[in-house]
Amino acid sequence: MAAKRVRTAAVGLMVSALALTAGCTGGTGSPSSRPEDAERAVQQIVDDSASALGGDWTVEEGPRLGTCTDERGNGEGVHYTILSSRAERGDIETDVSTLTTLWKRAGLVTERFTNGDGSYSGLNGRGAGIANIAFNSSDLGGGDTISATSECAAGDYVELREQERGQR
Repeated sequence: MAAKRVRTAAVGLMVSALALTAGCTGGTGSPSSRPEDAERAVQQIVDDSASALGGDWTVEEGPRLGTCTDERGNGEGVHYTILSSRAERGDIETDVSTLTTLWKRAGLVTERFTNGDGSYSGLNGRGAGIANIAFNSSDLGGGDTISATSECAAGDYVELREQERGQR
């Protein structure tokens, strides 16, 4: 159980870093999409990806509302981030091939990555309303994860957060 918490915490840090670096890099100027569209887009691509890969996926976090401002306060709008995982590691070649096809059909640009020995590898994607999506597969004490951050949408973080709290 402790190993799962450590893995989840490490992946959570990675997703937070991803969200910060992804921010509003999807374009210049003000965000133009609606927050509900951004949330739906990121939820849909993660759900479709997990379904295509099969297995028992668990949503670890999200969709979580975030702000598109950087550390200097530049940028505006909001984005959503989701993290899903499965304990078992799938067949990396099959999984990357499956996701490459799915993500390209969805209008994403993809890029494969791996470390030297293949113990950690996966696929990154972006485009079509998604600032970044990553499939990570590891035999270093974990299984597979899918994390995604939407592109920025017009909206006030504080107002949207208050609305979320009112619904729960």
